[in-house]
Amino acid sequence: MLATGSKDTTVMIWIVDPDNCSLTHLKTLEGHSYGVAYLSWSPDSSHLAACGPDDCPELWVWQVETGQLRTKLSHASEDSLTSCAWHPDGRRFVAGGCRGQFYLCDLEGNVLESWEGVRVQALAWKTDGKTVLAADTHHRIRGYNFDDLTDCNILQEDHPIMSFTVNSTGRLALLNVATQGVHLWDLQDRILVRKYQGLTQGFYTIHSCFGGLGQEFIASGSEDNKVFVWHIRRELPLATLTGHSRTVNCVHWNPRFPHLLASASDDGTVRLWGPSQECRDSANAASTQATTNNAAAAGSTVTNHSSDSPKSTPSNSGHSTYTGASNGS
Repeated sequence: MLATGSKDTTVMIWIVDPDNCSLTHLKTLEGHSYGVAYLSWSPDSSHLAACGPDDCPELWVWQVETGQLRTKLSHASEDSLTSCAWHPDGRRFVAGGCRGQFYLCDLEGNVLESWEGVRVQALAWKTDGKTVLAADTHHRIRGYNFDDLTDCNILQEDHPIMSFTVNSTGRLALLNVATQGVHLWDLQDRILVRKYQGLTQGFYTIHSCFGGLGQEFIASGSEDNKVFVWHIRRELPLATLTGHSRTVNCVHWNPRFPHLLASASDDGTVRLWGPSQECRDSANAASTQATTNNAAAAGSTVTNHSSDSPKSTPSNSGHSTYTGASNGS
């Protein structure tokens, strides 16, 4: 499945057809009263969480199968909850924002623990289930342990970290850094491994991702309306995908179908990308799996469900409005 959100407050769930690179609308989730700035699937894709822009003090969690609103987290009216991340057990999540709120919550919306004064730009759990990684307004990613309330510095950039994601092993992190582009960090050795070239990254929030077969590839949107694909070990792009007419603010590979890549743009569309039919036929004949370095063209385009298309926003104004299902079901 694939989820999209919009500034018109609606959240939609789509069925993905990997063979035809097409989407079919499944349902619309009701109840969100702010523009949708960030979406996050639970590890088993049974729940979907939605955050709003900077002025949004609430977070919504739906049970996807029934479409029912499970939880509306609203701790204080002055809060800003613009980012969230699920614990690996799927029963808890963290939420935070640029005004200094940082909460650990359960599925009922109860705040189990909080950390004061942490201005959060993006969040992710480490695979150990104990440590939360948080990008803050000091250009850092720090680790926070809610069990013993200890924290430590993981890495430091010289420019604002607009977003970040962690690969499936938990060792590598991919950062979109303002005016610098996409950086790959080794979280264990705490070193900058690689800087990827080609994309245009200013102060808009753009989400990149690991993916493809064995997570050997990296993709990112760009402010020049393109999608860039790299091999994880190469700084220069393998492919540049064109078709969007405005900033591409989020990309996501389908984890079940690693040849399938989705992108969302300020032009109000979601596009699916994959190998050309010729590449797929050749791969099937050879009993091998086509990978994204053969990506050719958008197999499908879905127009945004809002007449007011989602915007890429400056540093402290939220996140992209697209995310892929964690299990790609």
